[in-house]
Amino acid sequence: MSPAVSHSLKPIAISLLLALPAMSQAAESPKELDTVVVTASSNSVQLKDAPASISVITREDLEKMPVYDLNTVLSRLPGVSGGLSLEGEQSKISLRGMPSSYTLILVDGKRVGNSADTQYRANLARQDLNWIAPDMIERIEVVRGPMSSLYGSDAMGGVINIITRKTTRQWSGSIDSNATVHEKSGRGAAGQMDMTLSGPLADNLGLRVGASVSRQNADTLANAREGGAGGEMNQNYTAQLAWQPAPGHTVTGDANYGVQESIESATQSGWGAGKLIRTSASVMHEGKWSFGKTKTALYHNHYDSRETGVTATSSDTTLDSSATLPVTWLVDQMMTVGGQWKHEQLTNTSNIGLLPIDYNGQSAGSAKLSGSTWAIFAEDQLYLSDTLTLTLGTRLDHHQKFGSHSSPRAYLVYHPASEWTVRGGISRGFRAPTLKEDSPGAATFSRGGGCGSLTPLGYTRGGCYMAGNANLKPETSINSEIGFAYEKDGWDIGMTYFHTDFSNKIDYAALGRYQGLWWTRMENIQKARISGIEGNATLPVTKTLSWVSSATWLHESRNLSNNTALLTTPRLRVSSALSWKPSETLTTELAGQYVGKQLGTAKSILKAYTLYDLSLSFKANARTTLRAGVQNLLDTRPKADGASDYYVPGRRFFTGIGYRF
Repeated sequence: MSPAVSHSLKPIAISLLLALPAMSQAAESPKELDTVVVTASSNSVQLKDAPASISVITREDLEKMPVYDLNTVLSRLPGVSGGLSLEGEQSKISLRGMPSSYTLILVDGKRVGNSADTQYRANLARQDLNWIAPDMIERIEVVRGPMSSLYGSDAMGGVINIITRKTTRQWSGSIDSNATVHEKSGRGAAGQMDMTLSGPLADNLGLRVGASVSRQNADTLANAREGGAGGEMNQNYTAQLAWQPAPGHTVTGDANYGVQESIESATQSGWGAGKLIRTSASVMHEGKWSFGKTKTALYHNHYDSRETGVTATSSDTTLDSSATLPVTWLVDQMMTVGGQWKHEQLTNTSNIGLLPIDYNGQSAGSAKLSGSTWAIFAEDQLYLSDTLTLTLGTRLDHHQKFGSHSSPRAYLVYHPASEWTVRGGISRGFRAPTLKEDSPGAATFSRGGGCGSLTPLGYTRGGCYMAGNANLKPETSINSEIGFAYEKDGWDIGMTYFHTDFSNKIDYAALGRYQGLWWTRMENIQKARISGIEGNATLPVTKTLSWVSSATWLHESRNLSNNTALLTTPRLRVSSALSWKPSETLTTELAGQYVGKQLGTAKSILKAYTLYDLSLSFKANARTTLRAGVQNLLDTRPKADGASDYYVPGRRFFTGIGYRF
């Protein structure tokens, strides 16, 4: 496609994209609206009855295109955004304009831990989303908005719960392979291979194993203005034993091992490669009793970041337990009570326990930090009528330094007619400072990208140190939302308004220059606010053609104390997909994503852009599926002026094959 034709098509395509009534609670197709979800409440509920704003990514969604990074799939959902960076498509997922540290990531309801504070450099900047083979995933549930009443401090912005496939009763497996190449020489190709196997070892004992290997080659471009992106090598291996000692009781044991290793590009000379290793293990019991259901899980995560001359590790051990039982007092109810204990440890000799002397630093005490918390929670779903459900919940978190904090919430779901849903609620969010944020001896060096955006007053260039603060207080927030959804004959249209007011919001504040370097420090911002509208629409155009669109508009994301932006998130983001399924064996999809202008470094404004992807899936037979497509179809280059601080890959072509046995 010539540049002239490409340029003339873009305004028309954007207009069509934005013309959709992007106003729905989630991006589900009609057959998915009866999906049972487990993340929005302590008890599994139908999606349309969930007491929260929740979206579901299905197995079918994951199979449409290569999934080298779950961020690219999640960014299609309403309320979800993930920008781009010089390191490639590695920026972290943001829910409703909140930083990634406010999002809790779970796999089958268990925390995956946090590697962020073990990393010395930004070249392994991905969120902890990709520690599982994509072919192992059954679905992903994304709850937008605070869930502190159930999950505590980590879930102030929302929850991403990756649900894996269950162990099968008969031996079966799958092999998936994908390859992606760039149209332009000098851009790194990518490849991926996933394998799974599951089946019974005995009448009451099952085994599931999986492996995934992917590689994104680094760009070989030597011109820094072209935005040469680094690459990455990922390996993930997992095994699960599922034992049923008695009817209604299941004991599962999981073990996982993963490696992420960065590959520097020609424009990243001197940063060096980084290697991150994750190991985890868990044991969980789920039981059905005469009085109700119980669930208990004990699990441990360990991260080891390998850098020359640096020791950087983090680990957490968690014990979760809950009991759910029906209650018939005044009205029918479903009540859940539970508790949690968690212990964390962090060691990082590169940026904890350092004096601000020079770039290398000098020892100023221990590089080890640790802390423990415990919590109790209760949630009650009251079925006030056949059409009205009230969910009440609260959680008490106790931190060894910050004391006790309660996080109550109340949420109503009302169906005035079978095709209508009105929902809304209010809750309190809570987030305690992390081990590193709370440490005055923690001083992370940044080479300028974060320094300008976080500290716009007085910073010019040269890099900065970002320090912790022992005097921080926990953040709290008051959060409210209200929305509606209409569902009939395959149509699903809705809209949700959300509003969050922060107290003691934690952010970096400028300290000034010391020994030639700019300094910032974590501080409690007294007031901050985030508000906006999100949603999408599912439109059955014909029997074989459907159109799904989602949008997020951030009305406000601001530090009210100094009138500055909280996060470099686009104010408007729209995703849309036109799917055509002329037969049971063939599916094609044209997807587009519009990202509005946003704040960059040094107060620069990054331009708005629109990307389009075209994919095709063909079932050759009952076991074999072939995939092919083009990503960034119009070869959009928002970095063409060389002044932007993000990188958008050019046109790429992919092929893939999946085999089930």
